[in-house]
Amino acid sequence: MAMLLVLGANQLATTWSERSRLEDYRLETVELAHTLADYLANLEPRAQPSTLAQGLLGWSKDRIEEAHARVFLAPRDRMLAFAGASDSLMGAAPSAADLDALKRGQTTVVREEGASPGWRAAVPFRSGATPAVVEVFVSTRRLSDWAREERRRSFLLALGAAALLAFGVAALTARWVGRPLRALSLAIEAGRGGASAAPAAAEIGPTEFRGLARAYNALTGALATRERESAARAELLSLEERARGFERTALVEQTASELAHEIGTPLHTMSGNLQLLRDDLAAGAAADHPQETAERVALVLSQIERVSGVVRRGLERGAWPPPHADTLDLAEAARRMVRFLEPALAAGGVRASVLGTGAPAIGDAAFVEHIVLNLVKNAIEALPRGGTITLSAGGRDGRATLDVVDDGPGMADEVKSRLFEPYRTTKGARGTGLGLAVSRRLAEAQGGTLDLVAAARGTHWRLTLPSGDRA
Repeated sequence: MAMLLVLGANQLATTWSERSRLEDYRLETVELAHTLADYLANLEPRAQPSTLAQGLLGWSKDRIEEAHARVFLAPRDRMLAFAGASDSLMGAAPSAADLDALKRGQTTVVREEGASPGWRAAVPFRSGATPAVVEVFVSTRRLSDWAREERRRSFLLALGAAALLAFGVAALTARWVGRPLRALSLAIEAGRGGASAAPAAAEIGPTEFRGLARAYNALTGALATRERESAARAELLSLEERARGFERTALVEQTASELAHEIGTPLHTMSGNLQLLRDDLAAGAAADHPQETAERVALVLSQIERVSGVVRRGLERGAWPPPHADTLDLAEAARRMVRFLEPALAAGGVRASVLGTGAPAIGDAAFVEHIVLNLVKNAIEALPRGGTITLSAGGRDGRATLDVVDDGPGMADEVKSRLFEPYRTTKGARGTGLGLAVSRRLAEAQGGTLDLVAAARGTHWRLTLPSGDRA
């Protein structure tokens, strides 16, 4: 394409130049013919052919080789007769231009082509009274040869320019296009193993290729980030699955621990009651107080039955049994647990009293007794000898309440913030950290709450249940 453009431009320039010079040759030919006609008309007014021929010979010595001239006379019937020529190259027969000029009486210019190209100009004049025609022929062979040589040189120049241009374009393309594309291709090939391992593409070459490299680097960076996020998400899912497995294991262990705790607490108290019965039997006091002995035995049996129920239903369902919705007296339930814990109270040197009567609630008696058992047992373990525990049954805001208050040292703020977390205990090796967590769960299972109430001294717990007063 470049060669064609250069060659076309040179051809146009050569053609225009040739045409311009041809026009110059035409004007020069006409001017020479008119000058020669004037010269011959003044040279020979008598129409002597020899004089005219001699004048043409003298004229030719001052002209260039490409110019030739001849003269014709028309003495009769306007027929042209050869009178002379500037050289032997000019023939004696008149041309069509000569005849036309004589006939029309004005200059005739004809361009001739072929083996002898040139301009032929015929100018009519009078040699004295005789009509005459002078013909001047100016050869354009040199111009044709020049144009042909120029076209050949133009072709060679176009070929060289096209080759040079092609080499330059190839070199520039290799540097400004091939090198950036090669660098980008190498980066893409190296990144087939994953965006994280992909090297950055070199930002070289023109602005467009640098922008393309920057866009590719940004894309690989974003993909690498996504890959890392996906890997982290997969790892997180794996960790979450493992955590769920640990949670299930921990839940099973917690349930088992809760069952062991809720079985162990009454068993320990039953052991104390059985020891008292044993001592009474050994001392013969059981016979003196048969009603008190029977009541103690009934308490122990009821706790054994409750423990058996917890174990049986825990084995059946793997969790705590659903609560019963019975009407119960909170004050009576508190007295039963205080009576049941008399051995522990006596061993710790702590006094416990139950206040209030007629506080009906809707709930499960076994659950309520278990809550009271945990709260009073914790108070006994926290109080020094001589401490007191007060259990008050009543109502508040249309709900039944049971308050368990001791005059002990109370709890630190740090302990209060984590009261109901499983396995959190302040008793050291003697505690499991499950009593309060289980008690709260049992209260909520009955539609109630277990809250720590702010107190100036000691610890104040409040169990709230739906009221059983239908009045």
